[in-house]
Amino acid sequence: MSDQDYEQERQDGGSGAGPSATDPADDMSAKIAQLKKLTELKTQGVLTDAEFEAEKRKLLES
Repeated sequence: MSDQDYEQERQDGGSGAGPSATDPADDMSAKIAQLKKLTELKTQGVLTDAEFEAEKRKLLES
């Protein structure tokens, strides 16, 4: 996923498929993958510390 794709997905609120009943393990795997991507973007300077923390908080609260 490119940075541009990530930004589009972030603005769209995730996948365009809407809410779905997923396996909790799949949901956790998806959250871990998103956290890794957020960390990568922060490391690259794409996200500020504040943006990273806000996105991380939203992700973990969902």
